[in-house]
Amino acid sequence: MPDERISLMNTTNSAPSPFPPPWASEWGEDIYGLWATLIYKEVRQVFRWIPPGTFPMGSPASEKGRLSDEKQHEVMISKGYWLGNTPVTQALWTAVMGENPCRFQEDDRLPVEQVSWEDCRRFMERLNQYHPDLRLDFPTEAQWEYSCRAGTTTAFSFGERITLDKANYRGIWEWKDFDFDEWGRGAWKKTTRVGSYPCNDWGLFDMHGNIWEWCRDWFGEYPDGPVLDPTGPEQGGDRVLRGGSWISDGGYCRSAFRYGSGPGVRDDLIGFRLSPGQSGR
Repeated sequence: MPDERISLMNTTNSAPSPFPPPWASEWGEDIYGLWATLIYKEVRQVFRWIPPGTFPMGSPASEKGRLSDEKQHEVMISKGYWLGNTPVTQALWTAVMGENPCRFQEDDRLPVEQVSWEDCRRFMERLNQYHPDLRLDFPTEAQWEYSCRAGTTTAFSFGERITLDKANYRGIWEWKDFDFDEWGRGAWKKTTRVGSYPCNDWGLFDMHGNIWEWCRDWFGEYPDGPVLDPTGPEQGGDRVLRGGSWISDGGYCRSAFRYGSGPGVRDDLIGFRLSPGQSGR
């Protein structure tokens, strides 16, 4: 990366400083923005730079499938941050932890699943030891939705409708009487390799479907008015999960849909996404 490029990046308020980040082995810029790659034991994880901004978090009353805990409110994200362009893969998890906990193991580019929030914390602590500047953490719930939307206000980052060519999910809008045998034609009925579906406008893959993703926050009620850099309640029983999964109906995969689970829960529906530079902020 030429020195003049680094100087240019540092003159932009919304750009990372320094650029490239000290943990990056590769970096650049494309139509989606800035990217940087961490390489650990020959396994690559690409991260995207998410610029600061303001967005309407939650969903409007008119949105199909909306639930009462999606109260729409204005959120300002005051600082940019790095976010994995995909969920953590089995390849990276195995390289760091030395074992693979997953149900679906046909391809090491499948997302890691059957990992609890606490398991993921241990993974990040171990990987942080590899490079002191990594400071990995989960994204906050607000950062996750802001990144998922990528400037959109529709139910999904690609519009108001979800289809099986856009995401890995159950293939139907909602279950009827919780019939677990009801699937859309062409649904995979398992996880798919990360990056198999189109990315959003900020270069992020699998934000809808495939696996639920842990967030940093405890699950709690939204505030009534605008908020700056929210981090959720100080305590709680469940950690936030976002994005839906391979077994979720379409409504659960919406940008605004919220779910939560105990931090010790493991399931073949649940994985996570990394965000460098978060811990200690």
